[in-house]
Amino acid sequence: MKRVAFAAATVLSVAVVVAAPAGARQVMSTAPAAAPGTWCGGTLWKLMTLSDTTNKSVNWAPAGTSIGQIAALTAPKKVPTTRTTTFTKQQWSITAVIERYRQQSNGEIVFELYDIPSSMYMNAYLPNPQCLSSKTRGRAQILAARTTFTSACPAATADWQTLGTTVQLTGVGFWNPVKTTLGALGNGAELRPVTGLTVLQGCGKF
Repeated sequence: MKRVAFAAATVLSVAVVVAAPAGARQVMSTAPAAAPGTWCGGTLWKLMTLSDTTNKSVNWAPAGTSIGQIAALTAPKKVPTTRTTTFTKQQWSITAVIERYRQQSNGEIVFELYDIPSSMYMNAYLPNPQCLSSKTRGRAQILAARTTFTSACPAATADWQTLGTTVQLTGVGFWNPVKTTLGALGNGAELRPVTGLTVLQGCGKF
């Protein structure tokens, strides 16, 4: 699969990442903020954090799928700002390899997922806990998914790191108008936010 060259990573704000000794894990507060931080924003961020007014339309029972099947979906002609497609109204469950990952300047952790059967890539995102509000559906599950990853695997940095860990992920469908992120599907389909994560192999698990 042709892969898009990734531009130089943006330096993280000190409000999001605190310098730590080499090998130490980064710990981000999961305490709810009075209001989302200044790094949370954009026309789609409420969809990205399941805090949108249409989040109750999401079928919470996960449906099994694969990156190959998601890649075959037809994207809407214009990326909607509400949940108007079956893909965004469903929790999906997939098994894939986290080939590499990084922490973005807005505090999200982005995974470049790899599907062995189809040899395809896709992105999935763990939100910044401080961008979750009292209106976020499944807030506890989203926080637990991030904690599961950060407590088991090496700390995310602003630079892409290879990993090779097999996981089972649960997440809500999201159409991203930006398709230049490393590993992005051509139709812009992602799992965002990730609402569940189980490490099957790797990050200390054999």
